[in-house]
Amino acid sequence: MVPSFLSLSFSSLGLWASGLILVLGFLKLIHLLLRRQTLAKAMDKFPGPPTHWLFGHALEIQETGSLDKVVSWAHQFPYAHPLWFGQFIGFLNIYEPDYAKAVYSRGDPKAPDVYDFFLQWIGRGLLVLEGPKWLQHRKLLTPGFHYDVLKPYVAVFTESTRIMLDKWEEKAREGKSFDIFCDVGHMALNTLMKCTFGRGDTGLGHSRDSSYYLAVSDLTLLMQQRLVSFQYHNDFIYWLTPHGRRFLRACQVAHDHTDQVIRERKAALQDEKVRKKIQNRRHLDFLDILLGARDEDDIKLSDADLRAEVDTFMFEGHDTTTSGISWFLYCMALYPEHQHRCREEVREILGDQDFFQWNCIGQQFAMSEMKVVTAMCLLRFEFSLDPSRLPIKMPQLVLRSKNGFHLHLKPLGPGSGK
Repeated sequence: MVPSFLSLSFSSLGLWASGLILVLGFLKLIHLLLRRQTLAKAMDKFPGPPTHWLFGHALEIQETGSLDKVVSWAHQFPYAHPLWFGQFIGFLNIYEPDYAKAVYSRGDPKAPDVYDFFLQWIGRGLLVLEGPKWLQHRKLLTPGFHYDVLKPYVAVFTESTRIMLDKWEEKAREGKSFDIFCDVGHMALNTLMKCTFGRGDTGLGHSRDSSYYLAVSDLTLLMQQRLVSFQYHNDFIYWLTPHGRRFLRACQVAHDHTDQVIRERKAALQDEKVRKKIQNRRHLDFLDILLGARDEDDIKLSDADLRAEVDTFMFEGHDTTTSGISWFLYCMALYPEHQHRCREEVREILGDQDFFQWNCIGQQFAMSEMKVVTAMCLLRFEFSLDPSRLPIKMPQLVLRSKNGFHLHLKPLGPGSGK
């Protein structure tokens, strides 16, 4: 039998624990309500569609297809309108350039209740950071995106793209349309592997790299699903769900891949011959630059910072580029006259690729890659639609297609850019 004084102690402890949980829950609710009030006040001057008392716009979006519904609201409410996922996460959906310029120039802090969703995956890299820590990382990473560093990557872009186009040449002989998205995705990831880690293969045959590709695809899908499902916004609840556990498993695959590559590179750099060989290479990869980065106080990135920046670069430089290239080629197939004009322009300026300066640190890398890839694609093939399999637009952090990008490809023959 349990002594009476122990029973009394357990009973008191239970009451204290219950009281503490209630107080913490109440404080969290107050915080959410205050945030809701702040967001509503900031957006109440923008007319928008009516909201559900609990779900906001989330239910209607899920029932009718998110992108089509949001596009219809864009026609109904010009310039911008509020968009609520539940009652506590709200966005100002802007589609007018002057409005966007005015909002982005305010310099407001990043919204933690959205950006924090990325923490488990990409850690505290540039995408999530702000303030002095963001500035420190920005200064350390900026040399990695200098024109002189990016210029040799053109050869890497060209090599990876040629492998993809040779594969397309074989598929095109069958005379059927095929989905280009996966091939573009593998090409973009292979390019990033080479530019980030100094290695890659001809078809992602390495099981570790293939697993990483699948994990990243899974993570972007789960992130979009979490954003539009207000019941998943609470971390404690989300990690208990099957989707949350699947997200954590995919994060582990991505982290294991990054950690192993960093360990291998650090170990290799301990060998003086290997270190000199890397330093004398035609170009340094992104990981080399990160490992050698020092600020004015000679402080370098920690292991956690290294992983966060590499994972951020791999996420931002892979999915965005894949979707951008796929949608571009679809638009070329949709408008043949513009495809012809673009091809002629590429033929005129090939070999004199222009590079521009942008706000986003990785945009110069991405735009350089997209220019090279799309130029090579247009020189090798003529693209046309498969009317029976048009893409179904689907937001998944970036704009993707639910059913892929099925196009007919007609080789343009020898001398066309191969």
